Parts: sequence; C-alpha cells; structure tokens
Amino acid sequence: MKASLYKKIQFTILIFITLIMLSGCEKIQLGEPYDCKIGTKYLLDNNLVFSIDSIMDYRCPKDVVCIWGGDVDLYFNIDINLTKIDTLIRLYRNNPIVTGDYTWKVLEVDPLRRADQIIDQKDYKIKLIVQKN
Repeated sequence: MKASLYKKIQFTILIFITLIMLSGCEKIQLGEPYDCKIGTKYLLDNNLVFSIDSIMDYRCPKDVVCIWGGDVDLYFNIDINLTKIDTLIRLYRNNPIVTGDYTWKVLEVDPLRRADQIIDQKDYKIKLIVQKN
C-alpha cells in the first residue's frame, strides 16, 4: 500500500513539474529553422525545453573594416528529460553542438550593429535549427 501511494505522489509531482516547465513555451518543430528571441522558452518534443539566456556579440560592425570578424556567444538553458544543461553556442566556432540525442546549429544572428549602435538583448533574432540524432 505504501509503495503504491509513494508512486502516485512521485507521478503527481512529475506531472506538476512538467506543467510548470511547459507553461508559456512556444512550440517549435525539430529539423525546421526557427527564429528565436532571448528570454523566451521553446518546446521541442515533450521532453525538451530551452531558452537563450543572453548574447554577447563581438562581430565587426557593418560600417567598419576589421581585420578579425569576431563571433557571437549565445548562452543556452536546455532542459532534457528534467536534466538542466547550461551551454554556450557560438555562431562561427563550436557550431553545431550535440547534447544528448540532439544537434543544435545557430544559422544566423540579426541584426548586425553599426559602430555607434548598442542593440538591446530583446531585439536580437537568432535563427536556429535543432535536429534529433
């Protein structure tokens, strides 16, 4: 009797945690490019939720000639099967990455700033594709 009650409580807690994680998530399709925003939670499959926490843009401004082009650091929070992974994906290096059964590839980060411009985190659009291996 006690074991049965314990399992029911575990199941109820698991459902509750899953519902909390999925609330407010945008659903996107595996294998399809998608435009993501910083701070938004996205749902892929029933066991994968992710968000892009922040961005650091070191690319050369579009109105400047640079010797080195720079890169973009994207800080991801990924929840796979209730396991949390914090990781960094770069636009040019370390792209794509593999976590568990999934491959993550950043395709594009917009806009490219001008030298006199500061872009707010919420104004970035990140084109991303996630595929199941």
